[in-house]
Amino acid sequence: MNKLFAAVSVVFILMSSCTIGQTKNDIELDEFEKKMASEKYLLVDVRTAEEFAEGHIKGAINIDYLAENFSIEIQELELESPVLLYCRSGNRSSKAMKTMKELGFKEVYNLEGGIKGWISENNPVITE
Repeated sequence: MNKLFAAVSVVFILMSSCTIGQTKNDIELDEFEKKMASEKYLLVDVRTAEEFAEGHIKGAINIDYLAENFSIEIQELELESPVLLYCRSGNRSSKAMKTMKELGFKEVYNLEGGIKGWISENNPVITE
């Protein structure tokens, strides 16, 4: 009985650790695409200008999270506008989402896996 309890406990701990750091606003690709299709969301790429130029999702605007003026530029957006964020892998955009929520944005979502995940599913990118 103790072995069963220990095994169940380990499984529970492992399953719980899979979601550490994730929020309900970190969304997977299929949900991200559904939100994009609704056309009510503003799409923001938070990578550098160089990364953006190498390839980005059609319709995205670029506001570099690593730039000193990120907080200033992002506040030029409407606080009430729903926003979809992405970066290379999801790390920077997750941090950007946190910053935006602190600034008062109401509805912000982060693409888990970033543009790497987008491309791995053979979704198109455009270059400028």
